[in-house]
Amino acid sequence: MRNLRRFLTPGWVMGVLAVILFAWACFALLAPWQLGKSDDLDARNARLTESVEAAPSPLVEVVGDPRDFTDREWRLVTLTGRWQPDAEAILRLRSVDGEPVYQVLTVFVSDEGEEFLVNRGYVPVGENNTVPDYHAAPTGEVEILARLRAPEAGQAEPVPVSGLPAVRVVDPVVLGDTLGQPVETAGYLQLAGDQPGSLTPAPVPGIETGPYLSYGLQWIAFGVLAPVALGYFAWAEIRARRRDAAEAAAGTTPAGAADGGGDDDAVANGHQVSAPTSSADSPTTTGGVSVSDESDEISARERAMRARYGDRDDAEKRRAHRRADRLRS
Repeated sequence: MRNLRRFLTPGWVMGVLAVILFAWACFALLAPWQLGKSDDLDARNARLTESVEAAPSPLVEVVGDPRDFTDREWRLVTLTGRWQPDAEAILRLRSVDGEPVYQVLTVFVSDEGEEFLVNRGYVPVGENNTVPDYHAAPTGEVEILARLRAPEAGQAEPVPVSGLPAVRVVDPVVLGDTLGQPVETAGYLQLAGDQPGSLTPAPVPGIETGPYLSYGLQWIAFGVLAPVALGYFAWAEIRARRRDAAEAAAGTTPAGAADGGGDDDAVANGHQVSAPTSSADSPTTTGGVSVSDESDEISARERAMRARYGDRDDAEKRRAHRRADRLRS
């Protein structure tokens, strides 16, 4: 209990609370955040691998549920229908190889009557952020090869650019309302190259490993090490205080040393203490006690104390140095 009360100081209490809060944040927030991003990246890599290995299939065979646009993102599908060149928008604030570009979004109506938003590709940004001229989508019935894409999250309110509505993210709901078309809201399509109506194809991301798994493991390690470090410092503090208490006790003169205990200590430590001579043999006496004998006895006690406990000043200096070392560390 006495050691526990020594740690009930504002500094130690704040330190313990900080360590508890930090460990909780590591295990409950930071590590799950990074590990979740690692899981998302692994899932995206799996979808990309599937899109490369799987042969293109008709869209109706791949998408049986709206969630398939997300679960099977990047999968290649085929679709037959007609372009709607009058229902077109621009995706802004995108870049390819560090160069700003606009991506062109056009509505495509399938033979079954379903309307899809299709990313036809990109064109470079013109002077003063204008949209340069690009090839219009062809008329008539065509078959296209495209990839499934999930909707993007974020602010998607359109702004006019060169007479076309321009958005920052692809949200089929917002773009369908803006263009006046009842497009499929679960996702959209990204046109592959060399297709009817395609521009320069938008890039497809590659397989990535990412640092998220290692970051998550590092946060777990930090959450474990913080309490361990606190325990080590508490143990070091207890050891230091016990050592200081022992040195303080060793530097204190025993109560019996002043009334004859010094003689026994001196003999025990191998110091010969001469017996006091009679007053007749003493050249100088004070109250019947030889002054020289009394001084010899005091010197013998002092030598015995130094032999057993050392010099008290030296002990005080050592304690002061140790306290200074702990403060510097």
